[in-house]
Amino acid sequence: MTVDPAPDAPPQQVRLAATLLLGLGGLLVVSGVLVFVVRTNIADGVVTAAREDGTDAPNRSDLVGSLAVVAAIFVAIGLASVVAGWFVRQRKLWARYVGIGLGVLLGVLSVQFLLAGGGSIVALLLPIGAIGVAVTVVASLLSGPTAVWFRATKHDNG
Repeated sequence: MTVDPAPDAPPQQVRLAATLLLGLGGLLVVSGVLVFVVRTNIADGVVTAAREDGTDAPNRSDLVGSLAVVAAIFVAIGLASVVAGWFVRQRKLWARYVGIGLGVLLGVLSVQFLLAGGGSIVALLLPIGAIGVAVTVVASLLSGPTAVWFRATKHDNG
């Protein structure tokens, strides 16, 4: 005999999506901060490698600026993911839509990264894992129990 959870308790799909959004968001924020902190070292490495290969080296200052933009994007998407993950558990409907949007965005970017390739096993496994997370988040937030749980709210859902 199974006992139904309390009516206000989030279903397993909501808990899973919230956990994935929180974890992914945390990883993106940490990655963005790390990229920002070491952007000059990354740029130096790219310029040195290009010179050693005998190819045209990119402009170092442009590369540093581009890495700062990438870091800011990582932090912004990560913070949005953390906020969505937190408020999905609070039964905020807008957070459900933000979570779905972030899942779709992650899936699209991961497919693009996968198609770009990179030659290493990590370049293959990371986007496949990210696609799995993205599909799980979107499927969990679009599931029937999740929709019923969000509709059953008795308080302001804004």
